[in-house]
Amino acid sequence: MPPDEIGERIGLPPDTTDRCRVSRRGLLQAGGAAGLAGLAGCTGYVGSAQEGIEYWTLFGGGDGATMESMVDGINESGEYDLQVNRQRVPWDEHYSRLYTSMVGGNPPDVAVMHSRMMMVYQDSLVPVTDEIGTDPYLEELAQGGVVDGEQLAVPLDTHPFGLYYNKEIFEEVGLDPEEPPNTPERFAEAARTIAENTDYWAFDYPGGVNGAETMRMMVHGLGGQLITEEYEPAIDTESGRAVVQEMYDWVHEHEWAPTDPDTGWNAWNRGEVGMKIEGTWHISVVREAGFEFGMAEPFVMPGADDPVTVGDSHMLIIPESEERGQEGLEDAIEFIRLLTQEFNARWGYDAGHLPASQAAIESDQLRDSDTWDKTLETFYGMVDSGQYIRPPATPNVQEYMEAIYQPLDDMRTGNITPEEAIETATTGVRRTFDQ
Repeated sequence: MPPDEIGERIGLPPDTTDRCRVSRRGLLQAGGAAGLAGLAGCTGYVGSAQEGIEYWTLFGGGDGATMESMVDGINESGEYDLQVNRQRVPWDEHYSRLYTSMVGGNPPDVAVMHSRMMMVYQDSLVPVTDEIGTDPYLEELAQGGVVDGEQLAVPLDTHPFGLYYNKEIFEEVGLDPEEPPNTPERFAEAARTIAENTDYWAFDYPGGVNGAETMRMMVHGLGGQLITEEYEPAIDTESGRAVVQEMYDWVHEHEWAPTDPDTGWNAWNRGEVGMKIEGTWHISVVREAGFEFGMAEPFVMPGADDPVTVGDSHMLIIPESEERGQEGLEDAIEFIRLLTQEFNARWGYDAGHLPASQAAIESDQLRDSDTWDKTLETFYGMVDSGQYIRPPATPNVQEYMEAIYQPLDDMRTGNITPEEAIETATTGVRRTFDQ
């Protein structure tokens, strides 16, 4: 895939791709490694030259601390004979840096990639079908890394949404904190009770990309989707219109949620919001906030006969590289195996994500942990019962999601109506895929 096309799909500025209009494979055929070394200067980013496995992550906060401890455990153990150089790339820079490193011929040995990005990078990844395979992992998660029968990525986890709730507020207003608000009726009753009896916000939900994923989750519960398999927008439909109206009503009709997600986030961390939609990663936040919390299935959409949660997966990939020898490849594969199997339970009980390894899911380490009781048992129940969907891997991932979440955010602030949000999102998605 030409770098200008990849660059457009991951949102790089046009001038970046205009300066580098030759594919990495094409340059390999034309000029070999020396040519790629010259292209590295064009990309503006050159990977590390340290000895050992170069590993790029995007995890920060509690996630980052857990991943650091896992990598340190591998490095410091005398058992594995591996040296891993972990580099944390900021989330909003991760894919642009990964792209430029791959085009420049100096990619990391292992990197984190969301499963939704697989279509963009699939032609530049090393298959691991024979070396690792899908059998050790939950089937639905493993399939996120399989393209045309080849395993191009190995799942570390899934991180679906749940409905976190403040048990202390529930008790204050006379709601049973042990009866989770996991149906539309219970959710609405709890929201009304909190709004009528306190000065707290009853509810908060994310903006940006996760706001669009919240919409996807609820639309699927009504039997719809955001885009079709042909990449046509499916927002201006009965299910899409119902969900957008519901999201509008949360803020402007019921006044359960604030117009500004930052206001909701700050109030939640002060213990002044009753319920909040967030992902698996959020457990570290609520633990630090210090109030008693519960977590339930995020089944909040009225009329949803088949409610689901939505969650992407952190996958581990090996970018193709002419500079990596067989020994380096074997080390990279072993490192991926360790993170996604031997250390996978720790990723669950420390970082809060649902591990991808079947053995980790069934381990006493995980099942006996506080994290399992607080959140992961519920998340696993949704995955195991088929109440879980992955965002589809598509071209133009970031662009089409932006075309959806920007009007949703504008609607939340009161700048546009639900009808205008639907029209703007529909036009934006269609334009994205027609380019």
